[in-house]
Amino acid sequence: MKAKTLSLIGLLFLIILSASCSNAAGIDDVLNKAKKEGKIVMLELGSVGCRSCEQMKPVMEKLRTNYKGKIEVICVDVRKDRENGRRFGVAMMPTQVFLDRSGKEFHRHIGFYPY
Repeated sequence: MKAKTLSLIGLLFLIILSASCSNAAGIDDVLNKAKKEGKIVMLELGSVGCRSCEQMKPVMEKLRTNYKGKIEVICVDVRKDRENGRRFGVAMMPTQVFLDRSGKEFHRHIGFYPY
């Protein structure tokens, strides 16, 4: 019974993580809105099931909370959205890409990125 409970908790965590990631159609809308609002964008390019990607979830939430109104944090599951993985040059997961207020990349990091 204990193994089933742990498996269920793990599955629920993966569902929550994947629900927080943008779909392919929505990314451009969010990027355009952030640009209009003059926000910096952090793209978290990873995937559900990737250990380092899952460790990034609390970091992303902390950024969303502490910089509300100033930064837009977008999670992209590059296994499901390969087009945006290629678009943003993802070679390894997770990759964090920071875009300035005009939408130009100004910083990139690969791997777990602590707060």
